[in-house]
Amino acid sequence: MEKSAQEWLRGATFKEVLGSDASHKSLFVLVEHANGEKGVLLMNKSAFSEKAEDISAIIKSADLTEIMKNDIYGNYDIAIPSNLNLVKSQLIYPANDKVIAKYRQEEKFVIRETAEDYRTITVEYIEKYQMDLKWVYNVLSKNKEADRIIYEDPDPYNGFILAPDIKWDGVTMENLYVLAMIHRRGVRSIRDLTADDLPMLENIRSRSLVTIREKYGVRPDQIRAYFHYQPSFFHLHVHFVSLKYDAPASTTLSAVLLDDVINNLQLVPDYYKKSTLTFTRKASDKLLEMFREAGRCEK
Repeated sequence: MEKSAQEWLRGATFKEVLGSDASHKSLFVLVEHANGEKGVLLMNKSAFSEKAEDISAIIKSADLTEIMKNDIYGNYDIAIPSNLNLVKSQLIYPANDKVIAKYRQEEKFVIRETAEDYRTITVEYIEKYQMDLKWVYNVLSKNKEADRIIYEDPDPYNGFILAPDIKWDGVTMENLYVLAMIHRRGVRSIRDLTADDLPMLENIRSRSLVTIREKYGVRPDQIRAYFHYQPSFFHLHVHFVSLKYDAPASTTLSAVLLDDVINNLQLVPDYYKKSTLTFTRKASDKLLEMFREAGRCEK
């Protein structure tokens, strides 16, 4: 019988810090179980509750340690009740080398990928080294996480499912993060899109924004919808994130707006089959190595 996450983690020991993100209050840790399996523990400090009773509880029970005091201004470390100081976490186990590398912080380099580069280098990389998509197909087939789905269009060609991203607690609206994944297989990224896919993209945009508004009360003009290029997994998906949330990998070297993709395909039907796309990769990344071996990036 498979061990629960808690049992597995209690049988593991700390190995190293893979990375951290001070702006998002995140820590990525490598652990190793007594049975030899490795795991990655992702920890993010939860956002503060804005409920009056929770804030009152913090005020009443706060234990202050003074750091500095100058006139009316004081800096303090505050210990607050543990139930109001939760750490949201994700445990990936057993974790293979690809998963571990994904969360290990390293120096990054810019790649400018032409359409020819994509055909001759990147496609080979995807076919040989892409992440296992079993978990994606488990979600799409509702074998896993079916209770998390907030909307589904079951059409096998233009349909999709919409569910909260695992990084979101489902409660804090400032950090709203919802993911749409298409039902159709074989569409790996925006590189595979043409004008023929506009009905699917427009369907995703309209239905997702309506669902988010109906379920969470967040207006469409307060949502940023985008793809990652390159994506962390090669099955087409769209990120819907609150404008208030500075989500990881939402910068211009990672994110491509859904609105821009739709507009580009309306103007040029095979835009992403022809265009040069720019993104970054880590120093040890296999794709960067392949670009360098092909003479397309400086070594």
